[in-house]
Amino acid sequence: MMSGKQTAPAVTDMAANAVQAEAPAAGDSTKAEAAAEPAQAEAPQDQAAADTPKVIGEGDSAIEVGNPVVAKIGDVQITRSEVLDFITTLPEQVRQMPLQNLFPMARDQVITNKLIADKAVKANLDSDPEVQKMLDTAKSQIVRGVYVDREIKAAVSEDDIKKAYDELSAELSKVEETRARHILVDSEEKAREVIGKLEGGAKFEDLVKEYSSDPNKSNDGDLGYFAKADMVPEFAEAAFALGVGQYTKDPVKTQFGFHVIKAEDRRARPAPKFEDVRPQLESAVRQRKLVEMIKAWQVEAKVERFDINGKTEAAVAPAPVEEKKQ
Repeated sequence: MMSGKQTAPAVTDMAANAVQAEAPAAGDSTKAEAAAEPAQAEAPQDQAAADTPKVIGEGDSAIEVGNPVVAKIGDVQITRSEVLDFITTLPEQVRQMPLQNLFPMARDQVITNKLIADKAVKANLDSDPEVQKMLDTAKSQIVRGVYVDREIKAAVSEDDIKKAYDELSAELSKVEETRARHILVDSEEKAREVIGKLEGGAKFEDLVKEYSSDPNKSNDGDLGYFAKADMVPEFAEAAFALGVGQYTKDPVKTQFGFHVIKAEDRRARPAPKFEDVRPQLESAVRQRKLVEMIKAWQVEAKVERFDINGKTEAAVAPAPVEEKKQ
């Protein structure tokens, strides 16, 4: 890959971590408090069963309509809809995993959660001082979270989100993009041989098939549109120095080998569709509104700050506050 971007962690590892994180360890007050935070609304079990596709995949991986028992703890049955409900509480990127891969991990965690819950009930800890303290802390967090969420919802309008979209579009329009093809070879000699054939009238696409070792050679070497920052510097400089329809007269050396590059088009980066980026824009607007509200609350409350010795500090902006995810 030309960009040299790092590979993301394996999805299965992320899923396992996310599933396991749903059961706080005993004595871990931070996780226990987090578990008490409002969870996303879960679909009723009957609805989850009704929404189950008739068949997903083929053969042994097929999922049929219904709500079968998928585990037992003694005489207690755990149905498929309970596991599906649990999956709805996991991070979105984890929920994108194939259900056949995610389901066993989620099922096992539901079993673990039930085992822990049963043990906790039998321990009769409802009146335990430590439990009460944690419940009070969790309640305080929930009340604060609900209040802030309602204040932000009242402050954020559709016009605010559309204004953020207009600002994003304006910024993206300042980014120049080039569409280019390239031929990747392992030596300068081969690259010069390619350039010689181009000068002799050979078609770039034909030479891609004959010479290129890049995986995208099946696409005639087409890299699509990219900005300068998307590519390694040597490649980017050469590609953006070309006029549309021109190719490099000298081989371009990068960490990947030697390239012959042809510029196909140039444009300003187009804005994405509003619907595609609305969730991200709304999140950014909410965060900005939260910071603005807290600053206003501090002014209204006449907040004063002092250093570690109780002396007056120079005026500083309050630290950024991250919105609590609901």
